[in-house]
Amino acid sequence: MAAVDGRSLLAYILSRRGCTHPFIASRVALLAELRYMEARGARLSDLEYVGGPGTFYIEGLKELIEGDRCFEKVEGDPATGRRGCIRYTCEPPSLPPEAAEAVEAALREAARLGEMELHRLVLEHPLYPRVVRGGV
Repeated sequence: MAAVDGRSLLAYILSRRGCTHPFIASRVALLAELRYMEARGARLSDLEYVGGPGTFYIEGLKELIEGDRCFEKVEGDPATGRRGCIRYTCEPPSLPPEAAEAVEAALREAARLGEMELHRLVLEHPLYPRVVRGGV
């Protein structure tokens, strides 16, 4: 299978989770990448993950979201404790069955974990350095 385009992967995740903070969406995407790589030995998507000390981000995520009418940015309100999030408002994309299976498994796994548990899970995964540029 050819790699899924990053936009479709993120759209699929957001359409399944609903309005989600980018921190969580990126961790779910990377978890799906790692699980797919474990099972199939190849990358799931063409997303570019860039690591730093104790963290990572998706290269170009902000531009992707701001440049696509299907992604709606919902501002947070610190006064009420409401976090900002991103919502996918168009028809959900379809993924090849093996890609959808990996993403669904990652969504189920992430749903059982707290935010920092999910973050640690992906950072400590043995394949993290192979997927994340600078993620040593």
